[in-house]
Amino acid sequence: MKPTSRVLRPRAVAFAALSLALACQAQRQRTPAEEVNWLVSHGRYEEAVKQAAELAQADSDDPQRAELWRMASAAWRLENGRRLTFRDQDVEALAEFEAALELAPDAPQVRAWVSATLDKLAGRWVDRAIAAHAGDDLEEAVRCYELALGYRPDDRLANDGLARALLQINYRRGMGEAYYERGVKALSDFWLEQAAHHFSSTLKYDENDRAELRRTQTATLRAENRVLIAIDLEEAGQYAAARNEYRIATLFDPAHAEALAGLERTRIEERATEFLREADRRMLKGEFDAAQKALDEGEALTQRQQVSFAAERERLVDARLNARYEAVRTIESDHRYEEAIAAYEELLAQTPQGFYKDAIARRDSLVDSVQRAQAAYDEALTTEDLARRVSLLRQVMLVHPEFRDTRERLAKAEAELAASQAPTDG
Repeated sequence: MKPTSRVLRPRAVAFAALSLALACQAQRQRTPAEEVNWLVSHGRYEEAVKQAAELAQADSDDPQRAELWRMASAAWRLENGRRLTFRDQDVEALAEFEAALELAPDAPQVRAWVSATLDKLAGRWVDRAIAAHAGDDLEEAVRCYELALGYRPDDRLANDGLARALLQINYRRGMGEAYYERGVKALSDFWLEQAAHHFSSTLKYDENDRAELRRTQTATLRAENRVLIAIDLEEAGQYAAARNEYRIATLFDPAHAEALAGLERTRIEERATEFLREADRRMLKGEFDAAQKALDEGEALTQRQQVSFAAERERLVDARLNARYEAVRTIESDHRYEEAIAAYEELLAQTPQGFYKDAIARRDSLVDSVQRAQAAYDEALTTEDLARRVSLLRQVMLVHPEFRDTRERLAKAEAELAASQAPTDG
């Protein structure tokens, strides 16, 4: 065996050397375009893009070189997207796939990845929406359904779930059981109509146009039905409920002009209503300037709620006056009568009618108390009769406990009176 091995070994070495030489020669013989394609096929995308870009820059008038760079860039973007989607970074992956699609719009594999990623993202948000819906968090369910529809506008589960969630929200806003039952039936009929259309399209290709026409007509009629409900709600001032109905109408007929106009109109009115609620919250907290700002911003938006804003402004005026009135009452309770009189005067000057609650009566009563206290105090300062002085100062304390230095003068007068009445040693 050993002699044989010695004979074969030089041949093996020679064959290996020949193979290497041929490989090197083949590599040397690759054109720049072939080199780029070779790099792409071996997963070296960044190198491929770099070389393709250099070729295109070297001869910008050569369409083949521009095409080479475009396809290499598309392959690089596609690979980036695949890596991202395998890590469940699907939003970022979709951006890469869409960039690849712009570069290679006719590439079926790119379209396939875009479609699959859209399905994955829509499915993820539908799953979250269903979980929120099951947990009775309707607002969150609506948000998630709408995000799903942003990826797949024709997603059946998202459309159905969104419509039902909107119906439930309206039902909870007092629309009633009959409303909800009619709404669910209309939705069920609509989805059944869609299903029937799909079946007919699959089994009876010659009836496609007719089935599509019937489906479109039915959808338009159902959209108009929801629009009529929305208009009634809008007229009743229930703008959030009306907006939900318009949204359901657009699920039936996305191009329904009246539904779209109503959707925008009620969106604005709903926003104005939010400012009304914000003003109310601010008033309850005594934040009157913030309430005024909310009313100003909301009134600039609304086209239908001017009366509500006018009423809220009157409430704000009354809330300001009431807060001021209570503050003056506190001053009065603290026996700071002169300060309270001035505050009542200021309050009455701010009222449109010139009066507010019993502010006038309270002011006049305080004025009388101050005048009587002043008269008794002045007499107490001038009398030489200690008993009379003590009596007068006690009168002052009764009508105005914090009048000037009455408390100190009374204590002094009472001490002097007591000393003068004390028996002397005989």
